[in-house]
Amino acid sequence: MPYSIFARLPDPATCSLITIILTVSLIAFLSKKVFAKLILHPYSVFHSKEYYRILTSDLVHNDYPHLLLNLGTFFLFGSNLEDILLKRSSYGSWHLIEIFIISQLFANTAYTLTNRNKFENSSAGCSASVMGCLFALMISDPYGTALSLYYWGGIANIYTGLVYILLLVYYSWRKGNDMVNHEIHFYGAIGGVLALMLVQPPLF
Repeated sequence: MPYSIFARLPDPATCSLITIILTVSLIAFLSKKVFAKLILHPYSVFHSKEYYRILTSDLVHNDYPHLLLNLGTFFLFGSNLEDILLKRSSYGSWHLIEIFIISQLFANTAYTLTNRNKFENSSAGCSASVMGCLFALMISDPYGTALSLYYWGGIANIYTGLVYILLLVYYSWRKGNDMVNHEIHFYGAIGGVLALMLVQPPLF
């Protein structure tokens, strides 16, 4: 019975990932110790062999605006990507999870390697994975319109990456938060493209 209820949920992979990230992030807001233990800290990953951080950093966020921005963006674009993947394969929901995780692993590994000797550098949030899913959507359906703005109307998916980056830059500027990591967003975008090519190559 639980399986049948879950199967009827719209975009089950998107909703499941959001639920997990939301739950752990809220716990980390209440405990600085949990937050510090789960963030991506390249120096600790490389020198203290805390490899788990490459996976756990997506689960915690700097603050509520950061969390809401990432999850809101993922709900919008992740659900659209999942719908497209499901139209192409009955395993589309699993493919979304694979794209999300591969984007995360690629971005966090690349960032760890390039910053392994910089103790002061760290990163938190699922922005890289969201960026990977966004770029996968841009390739899968470049002229679709997942995003619609009041004055401009529908914006083609091919331009939405720029919109998301501008929102992150604005957030970083307003909050004065140097933990919003634009380097890792670049790696996430590359990871998303590679992941899509691997799990479900686009049909042109």
